[in-house]
Amino acid sequence: MILHINDFLKNKNNCSAAFVEAILSMSDGDTLLLDDKEYHFYPEGTYEKEYYISNNDGGMKPIALPIMNKKGITIEGVGSELIFHGNMMPIVVDNSENITLKGFSIDYSTPFYAQAKILSADTSGILIEFDGKEFNCKVSDGKFCFYSESENWEFNPEKALSLEFDKNGHPSAYSPPYYAYMGAPKDHGFLSWLYKDITLEERGKNLIFMHGSIGERHTVGNHLVMTYAGRKYPGILITDSKDVALEDINLYYTAAMGIVAQKTENVALKHITAEPRKDSGRLLSTNADATHFINCRGRISVTDCKFVQMMDDASNVHGIYHLYKEKLSDGSIRLGFGHPQHKGMQTYRIGDSVAVINSETNETKAVGKVVKAFLVSPDEIILKLDCDVPTPSSNWVTENLSTAPDVYFSNCESGYNRPRGFLISTAGKAVVENCKFYNMNSAIQISGEMKDWYESGCVKDVCIRGCDFNNSAYAGGVAIVCRPSLRCTDTIFNKRIVIENNLFTQANRRICSIESCEEVIFTNNTFRSDPTLSHYQMHGDDGTSFRNCLKVIKENLLT
Repeated sequence: MILHINDFLKNKNNCSAAFVEAILSMSDGDTLLLDDKEYHFYPEGTYEKEYYISNNDGGMKPIALPIMNKKGITIEGVGSELIFHGNMMPIVVDNSENITLKGFSIDYSTPFYAQAKILSADTSGILIEFDGKEFNCKVSDGKFCFYSESENWEFNPEKALSLEFDKNGHPSAYSPPYYAYMGAPKDHGFLSWLYKDITLEERGKNLIFMHGSIGERHTVGNHLVMTYAGRKYPGILITDSKDVALEDINLYYTAAMGIVAQKTENVALKHITAEPRKDSGRLLSTNADATHFINCRGRISVTDCKFVQMMDDASNVHGIYHLYKEKLSDGSIRLGFGHPQHKGMQTYRIGDSVAVINSETNETKAVGKVVKAFLVSPDEIILKLDCDVPTPSSNWVTENLSTAPDVYFSNCESGYNRPRGFLISTAGKAVVENCKFYNMNSAIQISGEMKDWYESGCVKDVCIRGCDFNNSAYAGGVAIVCRPSLRCTDTIFNKRIVIENNLFTQANRRICSIESCEEVIFTNNTFRSDPTLSHYQMHGDDGTSFRNCLKVIKENLLT
């Protein structure tokens, strides 16, 4: 059956209640048809539910389009624009199957980031000015206070992730990002190097002088972009679902990540664009990653997509290492979380294959099938395997070996974002082909790591072919990185990586750095020198390096 959203609209000024009613009333197989027009959403009238979202912030979420416990439904946007006001999450697909979302855009009337013009700058500080229309800021309690008079909200954070954009609207090649930190002195952990202690001085309405340990000289006339609102409200959350397709969707702006898919089997993205609305004057499309996939299964397909001007990566595919805390008297094991943004993520199903790993040595201590798994609290999982599990020493982790999707990126474009393009950590088959990259730092990163973010795992079969790395890593680094973040760095972690038939265009050769891999094939690649591009020192002797790799087949670069 085809349902028309206009049949549900009673208050066209706030469409939240109408969309909630329409979607909850849909039967399996129904299509909800929108008109080619704008729809405005406010927190009042939304559907609320608590979610733990990996690599984002958990909590109660006001949801405008709640797609829950549905099968075979379609939301057909017909070019509609969905515009959100205030603190809310646009779309959730939860415990649903065979879902299609297509033909619409997501935007916010007032974004949850700030941008300001740099009026003066030296190594000790900068004077910045906010436009007073879309972006407003004052100093309160010694910290930035970002606010919206029209929507009656404000944020008074102790830190703001800051990135300079040049006059072309692209992140600067020579001014690295940093956290402008205004709180009390403390240890910021493994990200301490990003933090700069800042003091603020208000010199007029929307006119603020920042001084302190900035260190790098900013450029007068450029813009400083700051994110400050956390990661509470991704644009689209897909969780615990199967066979979800997203097509022809524009992410003009989302308040956290753009699209997050977690614990889901088979996700297909086609013609998805994360890019600020043209002529809007905005410099960010998403406050964090454009797309993020966590402990998914089956196949992830991302084709004909464009991801630009994000405050984080274009895409990240990974699992989660859980901390093995204790062996219980009945043979079960108690698990915790290595990173606070992983809490609440129970990723195990009955029958899944799970490895117990000593992260100090990278040694697998046991492998078994899941007999039971349940979330005791947001901070603890009880897991029972069908095998005897040793008592852990320090720094043991578990990995779900059954959440290793095949990944296919094709004909995609990614760039002008902080910091990277595609991050791939899956034991499934991964292919990246015919894509174009111009990211600040690495275009493709293969890692897996057991000590900071706890993002699993190794890769077994990755092929990168036919891609155009055009000014990749323009702010430093190399285009392709394989560098696991492990406690034990001398073991072989990843299996096979093929890099073939690609074009690398840079001022100096900064092509790839591959570590801890069983087999690397680097063949039939071409380097083209363009001295007009950003200059950083050449990597290694010829732009490539291979360390701690068992077998390397390398042909000379074509020029």
